[in-house]
Amino acid sequence: MNISPNDNKNYLAMTLDNGLRIVLVEQDDCHKNACSLVVNTGHFDDPVDRPGFAHFVEHLLFNGSKKYPEVNGLSHFVGQHGGMCNAWTGTEHSCFYFDVHPEFFATALDQFANMFIEPLFSHDALSREQEAIHEEYKLKLQDDSRRIQQVHKQTSNPDHPFHKFSVGNKHTLSDLPDRPVADELFSFWHQNYQAQYMTVSIVTAEPIEMMRDLIATTFSAIKSNDPKFAKPGIEPPLYRDQELNQFIGIHPVKEIHKLNVTFSMPDMNYMYNTKMLSFVAHIIGYEGKGSLYEALDNKEYINALTAGNGISGNNFKDFNLSLELTELGEENIDDILEITFAYLNFLKQTVPAAYLYDEQQVLTQVSFNYQEEIKATKLANQIALNMQHYPEVDYLSGDYRMDGFNIQQWQEILGYLNADNFRVTLVSQSIHTQHKAPWYHTPYAVTDIDLDVRKLLNDTSWSDFNFQLPPENPYLGGEIKLEQLDFNSLTPINIEDKLGWKTWFKQDVSYRVPKGNIYLGLDLPNGIASKRNQTMMRMFCDLFLDSVSEQHYQAEMAGLYYNIYAHNGGITIYTSGLSNRQHELLLTLIDTMLKPNFVESRFKEIKRQLIKHWNNSESNRPISLLFSHLNSTLIPKVANSLELAEILADVSFAEFLAFHSTLFNAVNAEMLIYGNWNTQQALNINALVEQRFSHATKVEENVRANVKLDRIGVEKQRVPVEHSDNAAIIYLQGNKTVDDKTDVVEKAWFILCSQILAPYAFNYLRTEQQLGYLAGSGYMPLCNVPGLVVYVQSHEVENSELERHIGLCIEGFIKELDHLELDEFNAHKQAVIHQYQEQPANLNQKCQQLWVSVGNKDYEFNHKSRIVEELQLATLDELQQWAKTNLLEQFATGYQISTE
Repeated sequence: MNISPNDNKNYLAMTLDNGLRIVLVEQDDCHKNACSLVVNTGHFDDPVDRPGFAHFVEHLLFNGSKKYPEVNGLSHFVGQHGGMCNAWTGTEHSCFYFDVHPEFFATALDQFANMFIEPLFSHDALSREQEAIHEEYKLKLQDDSRRIQQVHKQTSNPDHPFHKFSVGNKHTLSDLPDRPVADELFSFWHQNYQAQYMTVSIVTAEPIEMMRDLIATTFSAIKSNDPKFAKPGIEPPLYRDQELNQFIGIHPVKEIHKLNVTFSMPDMNYMYNTKMLSFVAHIIGYEGKGSLYEALDNKEYINALTAGNGISGNNFKDFNLSLELTELGEENIDDILEITFAYLNFLKQTVPAAYLYDEQQVLTQVSFNYQEEIKATKLANQIALNMQHYPEVDYLSGDYRMDGFNIQQWQEILGYLNADNFRVTLVSQSIHTQHKAPWYHTPYAVTDIDLDVRKLLNDTSWSDFNFQLPPENPYLGGEIKLEQLDFNSLTPINIEDKLGWKTWFKQDVSYRVPKGNIYLGLDLPNGIASKRNQTMMRMFCDLFLDSVSEQHYQAEMAGLYYNIYAHNGGITIYTSGLSNRQHELLLTLIDTMLKPNFVESRFKEIKRQLIKHWNNSESNRPISLLFSHLNSTLIPKVANSLELAEILADVSFAEFLAFHSTLFNAVNAEMLIYGNWNTQQALNINALVEQRFSHATKVEENVRANVKLDRIGVEKQRVPVEHSDNAAIIYLQGNKTVDDKTDVVEKAWFILCSQILAPYAFNYLRTEQQLGYLAGSGYMPLCNVPGLVVYVQSHEVENSELERHIGLCIEGFIKELDHLELDEFNAHKQAVIHQYQEQPANLNQKCQQLWVSVGNKDYEFNHKSRIVEELQLATLDELQQWAKTNLLEQFATGYQISTE
């Protein structure tokens, strides 16, 4: 296997006698061992009259095996020992994975393997998971992504497996006349879950040679009819002639204006070693001078353009041009298509300069050479999935290979981008429909695109446009290297601290990659002075990002990332990526932010989008709306979505400009510089940034606080929601005190309770009572005040019943604590301690952790370790008593909110 020079792990690939392929990964600093199994089975394999079978098997495999019959036994076991497990079902593959602390890995691995060796498929499990999948199906009935996908399926070749309904429901997964579902399910599992279809990756802290025999023995018991038999390829095309050259209109639930121009291709995976498909998408997606984006944006037709995405599989690939339209753009679809095909015809007559491919190749090589660590579960999943697609030599490097520009592949790809091989899909509430897609009942319309129109598009001249390919990228100049280390502190140091300006710096000494992150938090009193000002500040962030997208597109292409977002105190600017030119990007962002060149037409368009977005949020899931209501109740000075939409509708361009002229007059700044910079470079960056704000009055930090519930008892509220589902949540708030010691102790109790409550609440609300697919609990701090939340959403159960069961869930949990065994308590406690002691996997995660500490005023950067100290002292008796006096309704402080 090709391994990154920055990768110190050991790897071993092996194939068992049953055909199952395994990659073992030895990682010395692995805090949790992880395992992922991918099987070449997905919803494409579902029997035609049994849609959802693969998804059904995914659920059922966690419901016990002959050797380990306990329902959700693996989930309970790894949950007690600091881990988790999960799975997903795709079109042609399904993935199952877990992680757990190393000392419990062998037991968890045996439970995991037995899911595939001899699953039970018990009658109770069948009934329970039929209901769970049906609830999942109903939950998504108003989800536009599912509804749009179903129209895509409905308008594809009926003989292609993509055409099938993938999720399943209780009707497709129940007994049919003389056809018990259990028998058919077992037959489906036996045929499709054979060892030779499987790949397994295991990441472990133990030496490979110690684990090799154990793992081989464990997985050798998975059955195989023929270890060398491979699944046959898909023969029917995704689209026949009659499914191509169509205009498809889809009527969404939410206000959406999106145009997809889709070109049909065969399987293009064989180009993985040149990445020519990604390269073509990169060229088409360019947003600078002479680009397709510029041509459409100048006419105010689009807000965004992406290229190359789309479904892909065994014998097909959709190459999409996805356009987010303005209202004007929606009125000019024909013009958009003509401009698009003019650009494609321009590309067909062009051979890109060598530097265009070389720049992408350099970035890809840097990414591979300085590959950062990721969590063990993510690594295991990546490798197991790559094993299904790449030869062994490229299990680790396949995603990074760019072996050289290939003119034949360039021409082949562009050959598919023609008007006799495409489909156009418009998603808009203005569509007049004639059909309804099954399962999700999506209204849609289909019309053929005339031959004359297609000929016109294919012959469209590009000579009337000033198209050109991207110039050389200015952000790729300079040497990419690791700076000499000159930093000794284990935590960030304060390199400036005065009224209105505080800067923290830490040189990366752990990950040693040529990257860095900079956070600049700006508290802006004028930005939060009123809800109207908050609204305009949020508008500013979106309009600013829109205004600089073209200017800084090259920065993104050079491995730099930036964002600006509003928060309760003001705004934060964030940059990340390669460190050598990052400060230049940050400074140009600040310069533009302070003196932007906003255009009224874009102001109106972004205003329309934001109002649409905020209003659309009201059609979200009921459970999301309840959480939003809880936040606005506890932080009343912050405007909610409806308030934001209503206020913005009344804001003029002149008022907005006047607001911006005062937005940065008063500032409190706090900055974190972390990564591949030495101390002098950090000092220079700080000085240059501070200089940009020399005009601003430096002030104290804005106060952030939520409503302190100075009462005992749980206040109950009902919120009107326009949705067929009901939902309920209960939020229990901690008692934030000025005593720092008490604060840490209380957080420790809430966190420990959350760890033990999570599996209990899930099991009670979803598994036992079957109230709904969305059900659970979690730790929910607000403005650094600890809290717990229990929630459930149901399509069938009345809100009063949901409220009652949430109360019963908490009461039952307190009783459960009274009967908790000491060793189980210690396992939960140790799991939380391990979680809080776990080190970030990479530089980005470390910087995020440090920025959270800065935001919480944890300037010793030891808050998590202090919580660990309190957890280590915690006893079961103390937890039981604390829970009774803080979580029972008659003693608790909180809110219960449900739909009306």
